[in-house]
Amino acid sequence: MKVPLSWLHEFVTPAHEGDELLEFLGRNGLEIEEVTTPGAGTSGVHTVKVLSWEPHPDADKLRVVTVDNGTGEVTLVCGASNFDVGDVALHAPPGATLPGGFELSTREIRGVPSPGMLCSAKELELAGDAAGIITLPGDTPLGVDAHEVFPLGEPVIEIAVLSDRGDQHSILGIAREYAALIGAELRVPDPALPEATGGVPVVIEATAGCANFVTWAIEGVTVGPSPLWMQRRLEQCGVRAINSVVDVTNYVMLELGQPLHAFDLDTLHGPELTVRWAREGETLVTLDDQERELLPTDMVITDADRIVSLAAVMGGAETEVSATTTRVLVEGAIWDPKTVRRTSRRLNLISEASLRYERRVDPLGARRAVARAIELLQEITGGTPGLASEAGAAVSDHREVLLDPTWTPRFLGVEDLGDQAAALRRLGCTVEERGDLLAVTPPSWRGDLARPADLAEEIARLHGYDHIPSTVPAIAQRGGLTVVQRAERDVREAARAHGFDEAVTRPFVGDEAMVPLHEEDGRVRPMNPLAADASALRPSIVEGLLGVVRHNVGQGRPGVAVYEIGRIFRPAGGPLDEVLDAFGKRWRWGDRHDNALPTQPITIGLAAQGVRVGDGWVATDDRWDVYDVLAVLDEIVRRLDGTRTLERRAVERDGLHPTRTAALYLDGEEVGIVGQLHPRESDRRDIPDPVVVGELLLEPLFEALGEPDRDLDRAPELVRHAAMGIDVAVVADRDVPYADIERAIRAGAGDLLDDLWWFDEYAGEQVGEGRRSVAVRLRLQAPDRQLTDADAEKVISDVGRTVEAIGASLRR
Repeated sequence: MKVPLSWLHEFVTPAHEGDELLEFLGRNGLEIEEVTTPGAGTSGVHTVKVLSWEPHPDADKLRVVTVDNGTGEVTLVCGASNFDVGDVALHAPPGATLPGGFELSTREIRGVPSPGMLCSAKELELAGDAAGIITLPGDTPLGVDAHEVFPLGEPVIEIAVLSDRGDQHSILGIAREYAALIGAELRVPDPALPEATGGVPVVIEATAGCANFVTWAIEGVTVGPSPLWMQRRLEQCGVRAINSVVDVTNYVMLELGQPLHAFDLDTLHGPELTVRWAREGETLVTLDDQERELLPTDMVITDADRIVSLAAVMGGAETEVSATTTRVLVEGAIWDPKTVRRTSRRLNLISEASLRYERRVDPLGARRAVARAIELLQEITGGTPGLASEAGAAVSDHREVLLDPTWTPRFLGVEDLGDQAAALRRLGCTVEERGDLLAVTPPSWRGDLARPADLAEEIARLHGYDHIPSTVPAIAQRGGLTVVQRAERDVREAARAHGFDEAVTRPFVGDEAMVPLHEEDGRVRPMNPLAADASALRPSIVEGLLGVVRHNVGQGRPGVAVYEIGRIFRPAGGPLDEVLDAFGKRWRWGDRHDNALPTQPITIGLAAQGVRVGDGWVATDDRWDVYDVLAVLDEIVRRLDGTRTLERRAVERDGLHPTRTAALYLDGEEVGIVGQLHPRESDRRDIPDPVVVGELLLEPLFEALGEPDRDLDRAPELVRHAAMGIDVAVVADRDVPYADIERAIRAGAGDLLDDLWWFDEYAGEQVGEGRRSVAVRLRLQAPDRQLTDADAEKVISDVGRTVEAIGASLRR
C-alpha cells in the first residue's frame, strides 16, 4: 500500500518526521518496503499561459508556442498537442533542473531555438504518461513555482500489508495504526447517508456471497478530468487517473479501503438490480473489453435483462461511465472474500477491488464510502444527490473475546504491560471488565482479532517492542533426548561411519516408482497431485535416493552413497500394518488417530553406485556392493538392539536382480530389503550398473528400546586389552542360509565375540557334493583381561558344537 505522507497527515497529526517516522513504523509492525520522492530535484520550473501556437515549419508533429511567464513572452518548441490557447502549463526555462539532475538549456530544434521546454507529468515524475504536457486551470497565477502547484519531492512510503490485515489497504487503515501507536486523535471523513428509501431497488438472491449492498444516485454530473490534486494523489498511489467519476471511486477506495463501482444510470435496464450466482454459459464483457466466461461459482450483478458487473472484481463495459454520462449510480457492497478470491484467480483478473475484498473489508464500511463518494462527486462534478437504497444488513462479524490480564504478561514473557484495557481501546475495541477478565469486542475493521493471543500481540505492539526486555523465558527443561531421537542419532552415525551421506528428498513419487519392501500394500494418493511424477506419497524411500544417485552421476561423480531417514506412506490396514502390529504400536503415528491416517513408519533407505573412494586412493577400483549396504543395516540393528540380528532370505522383487536380492527378517517378520538394481532398471534410469539399494523399518527396533535415560550420557570405558582374531570354516549344505550359519557362530562365540564378517566361500571335491565351506573371521576381545590361546580354542570348540545343530561342521 502506497501512502503519501501529506494524505496521511490529513487523518492524524504526526509525532515523527522523516527517517524517524519510517523507523517508528517499521519497529511497530508496519514494514516499509520502499520510500520514493517523486519530483525530487525539480527547481526553476514555473507556470506560464499559452498565448498562441503554430505548426513547426520543418516538423509535422511539433508546435512553436508562445507563452506568458508573468514577466514577458517566451517562444519555444513543443511536441505535445493536448493544449490550446489560454491553457496554463509548466515551463522549465534554461537553468531549471528536472528530476535526475537534468539541467535545461536553449536548444535549436529543426532550425527554431527553444529556451527550455513545457513539462509533461512523466518528466516531473508525477505520472508514467508522457503523451502530453501538464495543463492547469486557467485561473492559476503565472510565474508561480511548480512546488506551489504540486507537492514535488513529497515522500511516498510503500507498506507491506500482511494477508490478514485488509484494513491496512487504505490511508485510513494506516492512519488508525499510527494514531493508536502514538495515542493521537484520528480525523475521519464521515458524511451521512440519507435514509435509504426510494432509490434503485436491490434484491440479494445469493445472501451467502453478499451481506450488504448500498447505492446512491447523483444527477446532473459533468464528466471530465478530475482536479489536479486528486490526479496527483491517485498517481502517487499507483492508480491511473481516468475521469472525474471513476477517479472519485478510486480515491475513496484508497482513502477508506472500501471499493466502489459507478454505473451510468441511464444504461441500466429495468426497475431493479439483482445480486445472484452466475449461470452456466453466461458471459460478460468487462471494462477491459474482454469477454469472460462465467461459472455458477461467480457472483454477478444484473439488471432486468443482463449481467452488468462481475461482483467485486470488475464492472461491465455496457454500463461504463463515459464523457456523455449525466446520471451516475454509485454502488458499494460487502462481498464474501472466498468467492471473490476464487473468481479473480480463476479468471486471472486481480483488480484493486478484488485485492481488498479477498483480504476482508470493513463490513460496516459500505454506507460511509458511498456517502463520501457522493460528497466528492457533488463538489467536483456539480451533480445533485438523488435517492439511496440499501439491501442486506451492515453487521460486524466479530464475537466477544475474553482476555485474562494476568495471562498476557506470562504469554509474552514480560512483567508489566501497563493498562491493557486502555491499549485495546486505542485500537477501537470495546472493553468491559467482568470480574478478573476483560470482555473485548474488536472493531469491525479488525478481522484478524479473534483469539486472546491476537489481543496479546496487539497489546505488546502498543506497549512497544523496544520496551520488552530480551530475556530467556523461565522454562522447566528436563534435558536429554527422547528414545527415538537418540536412536535416530545412532542410525545416522552408523550410516555416516560407513561412508554414506545424508540426503533429503521430496515425499512424492510417480506411478513408476520402485516399491521393493512389501510392494503389495498399495499407495496413498493425494486428491490434487502436484504433477504426474508426484501422483502419490512415497511408499518407499528408495525411489527418491535413486534420483539423487542419477543427478550425481550426471554431474560426473565417480561414486555416490546416500541415505535418508524419513516416513513412508502406505494405506492403513495393509500387510505392513500387520508387520508393525507384531512388534507393538508404541511408536506408531497412526495409533493416535484410530487409523484415520495412512500408516507412516519411520524408515531408513540407502543407495550407492560407483567407486567407494576417489582419485588418489590405492583401491580406486573398489566399488559399492550389496555387502556394504548390509553392513550398514547390521550395524544399525547392533546399535539399537544388541540381542537380535537380521536374517537374510533370497527373494525376487520387481526392479532388483533376481540372484542378488535378500529380504531382511527380524523375529520372523520382513522388516527390510537389500539388493542390486536389475540391469534393465539401471538402463531405464540411465544409471551405470551396478547400483545397490536397501531399506529397513526402524520402528520394530524402536520397540525394543526402553524409556529414555535422563542422566547424562556416559562414554563406555575403553578396552585396554588387545583383540584376537581367529578364522573358522563351516561346512554346510548349500541350502542352509548364511544367516543360520552366522547365528550359530555367534551363539558359540558368546560374550567374547566383538564382531565377525564373511570373507570366503568354497565349493568342490574337498567338501563333498551339494555342500559348501563358508569362511568367517571372528574378532574376540574381553574388557578385563588379555585373551589367550586357550580362550581361542574354547571358542572354536563351542562354535563346532553350535553349528552341529544346523547340520554343519567345522572344516579342519
